[in-house]
Amino acid sequence: MEKTKLAIAGLAFVAAVTVASVLLKTEDRTGTTVSSVVVVSNETSNDATVYVSFGSASVVLPKHWAFCKPTSELTCEFPLKANGSRSMPLSGHFLNATIAFNAPVGCGSTKAELSLNDPAWYDTADISLVDGWNADLGISADGTKLGPTKGNTGNELVLGVFPLGCDICVARQLPPCGIPTGTDGCKKGTQYNPEVPCQWQGTKMGGGSTIRISLVASSKP
Repeated sequence: MEKTKLAIAGLAFVAAVTVASVLLKTEDRTGTTVSSVVVVSNETSNDATVYVSFGSASVVLPKHWAFCKPTSELTCEFPLKANGSRSMPLSGHFLNATIAFNAPVGCGSTKAELSLNDPAWYDTADISLVDGWNADLGISADGTKLGPTKGNTGNELVLGVFPLGCDICVARQLPPCGIPTGTDGCKKGTQYNPEVPCQWQGTKMGGGSTIRISLVASSKP
């Protein structure tokens, strides 16, 4: 009985440490905070609106960005001038978020998807047309260029892009937003080994990447 109690207590301690590690900042071995850097830029000649939707596990939330007007506990929006940019401070905290331009995150929107500063994993980034397309986006991730997208079609060979409706990268298995199933326009290969990857993964466990998301062109200025 005592061994069982100790085992349960040990599991509870591990779980508590795991949760705490997500809530705390990521630090290197010297105790210095390690943080990924995110910049959002508008490379068009028209003003834009940036919409952000946060994952439920994200430590960075709308309340942490004074420039981003909250529209719910997990969403916010802010204006971005033509040819302007905005730094998105993370301070070493975990960010899980989806970003869209000129339309809220959802059906019909091109999305930039980010998972950064996760103490237990590597940074990831991609451009998703799974829900649809309304703008061409590009991402620079530690110097690797993802996108830019080429409209709503023609993205089969574009690095870091989930083509239109292709929810598993190489096929539209269970596509949302009324998009039909199939493989036309998706990447070649298999879900976990596509010929052209749909997602970028960093090389540094726990963060430290530099990410720049750019609006290149929009159908809805």
